[in-house]
Amino acid sequence: MHLTVNPSSCGSSLWCESHGPTVADVTPNCASALADALYGYGIRNAYGIHGANSEDLFAALLRAPRDRRVRLTIAKHEFGAGAMADGATRITGRPSCLIATSGGAAMNCVPALAEAYQSRVPVLALIGCPPTGSEGHGAFQDMCNAPRSVDAPALFRAVTGYSARVGAPSDLGPALAGAFDALDSGLPAALLLPKDVQVADAQEMTAERHYASPPTIAPSAEVIDALRAARRPLILLGGAASRARVGRAVGDLARATGAVIAVGPNGRDLALGDGHTVGVSGVMGHPSVVRAAGEADLILALGTDLDVMDRGGLEPALRATFTVHADAQPPLFEVSVHEPAPDVPGYIRGLVTGLGPGPDRPPWTTAGPEPIVVPRPESGRITCADAVDTLAETIPPDALVFADAGNAGAAAVHRLPLGTGSRFVVALGMGGMGFGIAAGVGAAIATGRRTVILAGDGAFYMHGMEIHTAIEANAPVLLVVFNNDAHGMCVAREERFFSDLPSLNLFRHTRIGDGLAAMFPTMRVRTAGTVDEIRTAALDLAETRGGPECLVIDTDPLEIPPFAAILPATAKEPR
Repeated sequence: MHLTVNPSSCGSSLWCESHGPTVADVTPNCASALADALYGYGIRNAYGIHGANSEDLFAALLRAPRDRRVRLTIAKHEFGAGAMADGATRITGRPSCLIATSGGAAMNCVPALAEAYQSRVPVLALIGCPPTGSEGHGAFQDMCNAPRSVDAPALFRAVTGYSARVGAPSDLGPALAGAFDALDSGLPAALLLPKDVQVADAQEMTAERHYASPPTIAPSAEVIDALRAARRPLILLGGAASRARVGRAVGDLARATGAVIAVGPNGRDLALGDGHTVGVSGVMGHPSVVRAAGEADLILALGTDLDVMDRGGLEPALRATFTVHADAQPPLFEVSVHEPAPDVPGYIRGLVTGLGPGPDRPPWTTAGPEPIVVPRPESGRITCADAVDTLAETIPPDALVFADAGNAGAAAVHRLPLGTGSRFVVALGMGGMGFGIAAGVGAAIATGRRTVILAGDGAFYMHGMEIHTAIEANAPVLLVVFNNDAHGMCVAREERFFSDLPSLNLFRHTRIGDGLAAMFPTMRVRTAGTVDEIRTAALDLAETRGGPECLVIDTDPLEIPPFAAILPATAKEPR
């Protein structure tokens, strides 16, 4: 497979547009060839951190002509940069890029790529390496000379669908082709690029490669017949369905069959607002989904791996009911029929076409989502659930909502209203703390859309300084920090499973809002500790849609989150 490089486009702009030397006479090198190929493929956003072995990659992207230029954002941490690329990819549907230098910077990329790999998000990582002549001879940050150095190629192979070290200019074309194949299949890819290769003269590559839409696979006659015969079908939607934006097609299918809809945590932005949705599935979900699944005579799982986060509590129904799974990847739980469907929207349209015309059918049950009831802390302080309920009144329907790990994420998944139209992302592939903060910032930069990030103080301490990246980019972000002075879900687990031991996860109070206001005087920051204060502060911050803002909400560290493994026996289903 060959790729186009347009040599005339690699040296026709100004350095960073407004200063420095022109580069009209610069001979195209591998870095500039790579920059041109990335744009031709469809990448429009790159996030990373400069370094000696990555600076030529940044320079090549900056030197690209204005009409073929990838937008660059400098992050605060390589994990944050990778999460930004991931968040931008999930929201835009277009692969984004992570750029980092060698050594510790490269190692910091691994957890971000692991999340992208686990969640099937096509992110391209470009990793600078020491020059080839110094590798294995004591190069600073040597990482490609195992066993004398760490084995970076093996590390990146473990967390990507394709990884290659580009050891010579002639390797670039084949390596890019392999990386683009991985991205086309929905997996991340990594290219390790020695500095001397980056600046070497480029070799011609032909046939420009573009991001490919997945092929459409028609549903089988067996599945269409089963769906036509079903009287109580349940449709379960996961994260891949959300990223494919199947909402309209699913609505047509639900009305044609009378199906009700359950959504996994990352599928919740596909919930219909017309009475068809029974709730969120999985370990942070609603009991109404478990009841509906138990009554269903067919379960159609679309764009979900059927992992525990999506299927928790549904295992008996999945075993007892005719279950059809349609996705690019096989399910992680045994089903009646698996239909390989890389193009989930096309597959759903095929179902509607196969069923043929007919009158709309009402949903077979009107049971809607109702949150479970958990015991409240005796302190009387507000919980993350209280805060989410109040914030929901002020989140714009066209907003992007990113939830982080722990109590904040569980409250958001379980209690945010369904069917509002807001896009929703929670990182459950690896469940890394701080991912939601950086991913939300990256998505806001890529789209310019209002983005609400819901994160705990533990996540903030890990990667909250990516708010500085949002400030530098003037991104329209509202960062909400639930400050319970604890690793809240860990406290809940301590109480549930180790009540005879002292807590390791309760901390002294930190005035996060005051600290952020002092650090970033141009950013509006509010702190709230009651429902009324949350409502007032959120409405005040909602009046502006410019750069980043922050709301810190003090919550109870002893809150019991709506997470199945932690719920006490006294937790009740809704009546």
